[in-house]
Amino acid sequence: MGNITDLIKNVASNNQIIETFAAKVIEINTETGSLHDPEDAYTVNVMRADGAIIKNVRLKASILDLEQGVITIPKKDSWILASIIDGVETRAFISQFSEIERVFIRFKNDQNHYLEIDTDVDKFQVLFKEKEENGDTLSSTPTYKNIAQIEFNGSGSEPNISTSFYDTDGKEISKNSFNLKEQKISINEDSTIFNLKDKEAKITIKDGFEAVISDAKTSFIKGNLTFEMDDKFKIDVAGKSLKSKLEELIDEIGKITVTTPVGPSGPPINLPQLTVIKGNLTELLK
Repeated sequence: MGNITDLIKNVASNNQIIETFAAKVIEINTETGSLHDPEDAYTVNVMRADGAIIKNVRLKASILDLEQGVITIPKKDSWILASIIDGVETRAFISQFSEIERVFIRFKNDQNHYLEIDTDVDKFQVLFKEKEENGDTLSSTPTYKNIAQIEFNGSGSEPNISTSFYDTDGKEISKNSFNLKEQKISINEDSTIFNLKDKEAKITIKDGFEAVISDAKTSFIKGNLTFEMDDKFKIDVAGKSLKSKLEELIDEIGKITVTTPVGPSGPPINLPQLTVIKGNLTELLK
């Protein structure tokens, strides 16, 4: 089908005729066998105002070069301006768009590293990856492994920003996200979560640790242990508080009696002081 770049040079040197007409996009030709993404599209089918259908109108100069390029995909049923060189429909390409569905860009360097930028109205994604060595690259289909990815997803009720990192085999080893609506930061797929709210920050670590810091109180929870600070302290283990246990200890001390030559002794003479200490516990502990 030739390369549009060469065709443009021929147009300039040979005074070839370029016909431009309005048409409606009736089909997006997605690449189900794409090397990168089955949602990729390099051509569209259009219908001219006179009802004539033209298939495989190009979205890029070389539709045979699948590994890199800049692609603008129009919305289905939108109107475009299509151009044909010297009346040859196989040379048709879109020259102007009215509505755009998606744009993706792929850059490639000499080390077979790729940068992909993929965006639509709800998503903006940047992906770094590299081509894997497959031996005989002339006969085998190339494969790619991811290096790192950044994505903003604005769809749904919970827009978020996420980052992913991959090991040398392309396996995901870390995924972190920031929920814009809930102001929640997730590290390593919810193994650590930060909730940031007005006058409060909450940290949750998988397997039983939670910390809350706010203008009202600070608390730490680890398994059955709870430590809390506001105007008082609270230390609690499995539902048993330090305050209640100290109160029980003071009560037992107040009941102490000892054996004497004339019989058991009476209550401790400092019992009133012990009662005062017990009452003072409520000023420090809860």
